[in-house]
Amino acid sequence: MGNIGTLLSAAAPIGIIIALWVIAQISRRFGEVTHRPPFYRGFYLSLVLVLFPLVIRLLAVGLDEDEYADLGGNTTDALLHDVPLAIAITLAGIIAWRYWGWLVYAHDDQVSINNQQSKQSSQHKES
Repeated sequence: MGNIGTLLSAAAPIGIIIALWVIAQISRRFGEVTHRPPFYRGFYLSLVLVLFPLVIRLLAVGLDEDEYADLGGNTTDALLHDVPLAIAITLAGIIAWRYWGWLVYAHDDQVSINNQQSKQSSQHKES
């Protein structure tokens, strides 16, 4: 039963890898259309960094309970798992903000433009 749980724990890094690949593909297409610098390549770097935790989880599949308990107490093994994952997610977040942050502000600009237009049209109607 422990091996099944360990094998299922690999689903999280696999999901992150798939999500990063999809975001990289969408960002690549968006960058080509808008002539942005190829920052989307950082998503691929993040994807590679997430491979380390995936490999570590898959290598833990064949371990028995005693070996698995010893593995958790090793700081180096924990760092090999956690640090690349943290760097990958941070890098992907920064790149996503650079590519897609305009969506947050686009609505605010549109709302202020619509408010100005409605004020102008109401002023013209009053005159």
